[in-house]
Amino acid sequence: MAAEIHERTQFDWFSIARIHETNGDYEDALKAYDESIKLDGKYAKAWFYKAKLHYKLGEKEEAKDCVKRVLDLEPDWDKYVKKYMPDL
Repeated sequence: MAAEIHERTQFDWFSIARIHETNGDYEDALKAYDESIKLDGKYAKAWFYKAKLHYKLGEKEEAKDCVKRVLDLEPDWDKYVKKYMPDL
Protein backbone atom coordinates (compact mmCIF):
# COMPACT_ATOMS: atom_id res chain seq x y z
CA MET A 1 0.00 0.00 0.00
CA ALA A 2 1.58 3.27 -1.11
CA ALA A 3 1.80 6.08 1.37
CA GLU A 4 0.11 9.28 0.36
CA ILE A 5 2.38 12.26 -0.08
CA HIS A 6 1.02 15.45 1.38
CA GLU A 7 2.42 18.80 0.44
CA ARG A 8 2.93 21.11 3.38
CA THR A 9 0.58 24.05 3.48
CA GLN A 10 1.26 27.56 4.76
CA PHE A 11 -0.46 26.47 7.97
CA ASP A 12 1.87 23.47 8.34
CA TRP A 13 4.91 25.70 7.88
CA PHE A 14 3.51 28.20 10.38
CA SER A 15 3.09 25.42 12.95
CA ILE A 16 6.63 24.20 12.30
CA ALA A 17 7.90 27.76 12.75
CA ARG A 18 6.11 28.12 16.07
CA ILE A 19 7.62 24.83 17.31
CA HIS A 20 11.12 25.93 16.30
CA GLU A 21 10.59 29.31 17.95
CA THR A 22 9.33 27.72 21.16
CA ASN A 23 12.42 25.50 21.21
CA GLY A 24 14.73 28.47 20.70
CA ASP A 25 15.66 27.47 17.13
CA TYR A 26 15.16 30.98 15.78
CA GLU A 27 16.98 30.54 12.48
CA ASP A 28 14.87 27.50 11.61
CA ALA A 29 11.76 29.36 12.77
CA LEU A 30 12.47 32.25 10.41
CA LYS A 31 13.03 29.81 7.54
CA ALA A 32 9.71 28.11 8.26
CA TYR A 33 7.87 31.46 8.43
CA ASP A 34 9.42 32.25 5.05
CA GLU A 35 8.13 28.96 3.64
CA SER A 36 4.66 29.73 4.95
CA ILE A 37 4.73 33.19 3.38
CA LYS A 38 6.05 31.81 0.08
CA LEU A 39 2.94 29.65 -0.15
CA ASP A 40 0.58 32.45 0.85
CA GLY A 41 1.93 35.99 0.85
CA LYS A 42 -1.36 37.18 2.32
CA TYR A 43 -1.10 35.02 5.43
CA ALA A 44 -0.98 37.91 7.92
CA LYS A 45 -0.48 35.68 10.95
CA ALA A 46 2.83 34.37 9.55
CA TRP A 47 3.97 37.92 8.77
CA PHE A 48 3.03 39.02 12.30
CA TYR A 49 4.86 36.24 14.09
CA LYS A 50 7.87 36.67 11.83
CA ALA A 51 7.87 40.37 12.75
CA LYS A 52 7.68 39.50 16.46
CA LEU A 53 10.63 37.13 16.17
CA HIS A 54 12.75 39.67 14.29
CA TYR A 55 11.83 42.21 16.96
CA LYS A 56 12.79 39.79 19.74
CA LEU A 57 16.15 39.23 18.04
CA GLY A 58 16.77 42.98 17.85
CA GLU A 59 16.38 43.00 14.06
CA LYS A 60 14.12 46.04 13.96
CA GLU A 61 14.46 46.85 10.26
CA GLU A 62 13.37 43.33 9.33
CA ALA A 63 10.56 43.55 11.88
CA LYS A 64 9.40 46.88 10.37
CA ASP A 65 9.30 45.34 6.89
CA CYS A 66 7.13 42.50 8.16
CA VAL A 67 4.88 44.87 10.11
CA LYS A 68 4.26 46.89 6.94
CA ARG A 69 2.97 43.72 5.28
CA VAL A 70 0.84 42.84 8.30
CA LEU A 71 -0.81 46.26 8.37
CA ASP A 72 -1.37 46.23 4.59
CA LEU A 73 -3.25 42.95 5.03
CA GLU A 74 -4.90 43.59 8.40
CA PRO A 75 -4.95 47.33 9.24
CA ASP A 76 -6.84 46.79 12.49
CA TRP A 77 -3.98 44.66 13.86
CA ASP A 78 -2.09 47.87 14.67
CA LYS A 79 -3.15 47.43 18.31
CA TYR A 80 -1.25 44.12 18.44
CA VAL A 81 1.77 45.63 16.75
CA LYS A 82 1.79 48.43 19.35
CA LYS A 83 1.38 45.93 22.18
CA TYR A 84 4.18 43.55 21.17
CA MET A 85 6.49 45.89 19.26
CA PRO A 86 5.83 49.27 20.86
CA ASP A 87 8.76 51.21 19.42
CA LEU A 88 8.30 50.29 15.76
